[in-house]
Amino acid sequence: MKKEEKIETEKIEKKSIKRGTERRFHWRTVLLFVVVIVLGWLVFQVFFSYEDCKSRQCFDENLRDCDKAKFVAGEDMIFEYVIKGKGGGGCEVSVELLQGELNNADSRKLEGQKMLCTLPLGVVMNPESDVGVCHGLLKEGLQDLIIAKLHTYLVQNLGRLNLEMLGIPEV
Repeated sequence: MKKEEKIETEKIEKKSIKRGTERRFHWRTVLLFVVVIVLGWLVFQVFFSYEDCKSRQCFDENLRDCDKAKFVAGEDMIFEYVIKGKGGGGCEVSVELLQGELNNADSRKLEGQKMLCTLPLGVVMNPESDVGVCHGLLKEGLQDLIIAKLHTYLVQNLGRLNLEMLGIPEV
């Protein structure tokens, strides 16, 4: 019987040793998983996250240094600006029209359209103020709006412009 008890004791010891190694392996796996999650979060924060600016000053500082940031601004038309970083020989800024002028149906059609602007490094300006450095559907739509406004202005003031060019004073 002593042999059977000895064999039983050895089996129990082997099981407890086996369980102990399983637990250690399990904790190593959990620790490794936590380390991978933390490293993944750090990589995301460094390479893919954008500072959410609440003021124009915050956005301008990030634009000057071409640091990644997001900003929503506008009076008649509301734009979302996203500084993507350096590229294409300048600072790349994505511009999306969130809301067009309320009394202008043509500008409302442009809502959701985007353009990518490449601004000179170190320069702080509204990207939509010089659409020549931009490309995308929003740029084309804004140019069409500008042309339509100029056309309307010329048609409305054609008589006055002709009199001014001829040197005849208005009555």
